[in-house]
Amino acid sequence: MIETIRKIDSRNNIFLDISMLPDNPKKLKVQGNEQLLHLAVANIVNNGCKYSNFQQVKVSLGATDTDVYIIIKDTGIGIPETEMDKIYDPFFRASNTKNYEGYGIGLPLARNIVRMHNGELIVSSHENQGTTVQMRFPTIYAAQQKEKQS
Repeated sequence: MIETIRKIDSRNNIFLDISMLPDNPKKLKVQGNEQLLHLAVANIVNNGCKYSNFQQVKVSLGATDTDVYIIIKDTGIGIPETEMDKIYDPFFRASNTKNYEGYGIGLPLARNIVRMHNGELIVSSHENQGTTVQMRFPTIYAAQQKEKQS
């Protein structure tokens, strides 16, 4: 996914932080649709690059026994606090995005994809300081355990 984003625009500056990776790579397995998951993560990383004017975007990957985490952090324009409640509305674009291309569908789409995979997407942002998007997905092992209990 990172290579794809770099091919789209060579100015995209992405740093992959793997310091939180588990010892067992099986803890990173998530059950789901690879193309949709790729699209969701790529959308968020692309936004980070775009709205930070190609400053470095940090993508951290980690896992616990039950969940896989992808955390995308940028130091861009951020989202005005008064508009945070609208960020998942399709076609909504924050008031400070006038100089950036976009349609306002990336974040709602990403959240829907994450939810389809029984995950959670959390956005925290401060205007002129940047945005952090945390995606959490149940590991394939945790998903299988949940199915057995149903």
